[in-house]
Amino acid sequence: MKFEILLLVFSFLFVMGKGNSMRYELINEMEVAAPAEDIWAVYSSPNLPKLIVKLLPDVFERIDYVEGTGGVGTIIQVVYPAGSVPRTLKEKFVTIDDHRLLKEVQQIEGGHIAMGVKFHMISFKIIKKSPASCIIRSKIEYIVPDNLAAKISPLINVEGLVGMARAISKYVLDNKRN
Repeated sequence: MKFEILLLVFSFLFVMGKGNSMRYELINEMEVAAPAEDIWAVYSSPNLPKLIVKLLPDVFERIDYVEGTGGVGTIIQVVYPAGSVPRTLKEKFVTIDDHRLLKEVQQIEGGHIAMGVKFHMISFKIIKKSPASCIIRSKIEYIVPDNLAAKISPLINVEGLVGMARAISKYVLDNKRN
C-alpha cells in the first residue's frame, strides 16, 4: 500500500476581529490509490465513529452517540485513553455533503473548547484525482485567544487525522481485495 503525504501546512492566518484571538488552520493532504467514492463511503458512513474505534483502538477508548444516528446533527462523545489531553470531548456533525464529498465536525463541548478555544472544526474533503485515486484533505480550523495560544496550540495537530486517513485507506483497500 502506497501512501504519500503531499502537504502538511501549518498556517497562522490572521487576527480575528476585536477579541485578540488568532485563527489557525492545519491541513494535511494524502494521496490514496482508491476511488474517491470508496473513500467517501467510509467517511460519510453513519457507522464511522464505531469503525474508527475498531481501526484505531490505541487512539480511541470509545465513541458514543449522544444524539442522532450518524447523520447531520449527530452529537458524539469521544473518549481518548487515560493520560490523553484532552480526555473527552463532544462533537457535532454539521456537514455531510455527498456532492462536494465534504464532512465537517465541530467540537462543541469539553476538549479544547473547555481549555479556552473559541471555535474548533475538523473537515474531511475527498478530492477525485482519477477514477482509481483520490486525495484525502484533512483540516483543523480553530480560534484561540492570544493569551492561551502558546499553551493550547501545541495540543492541536493533524497527526490524529493523518492516522485516521491511513487507517481508512487501508480498510478500503483491504476490503477491495477481499
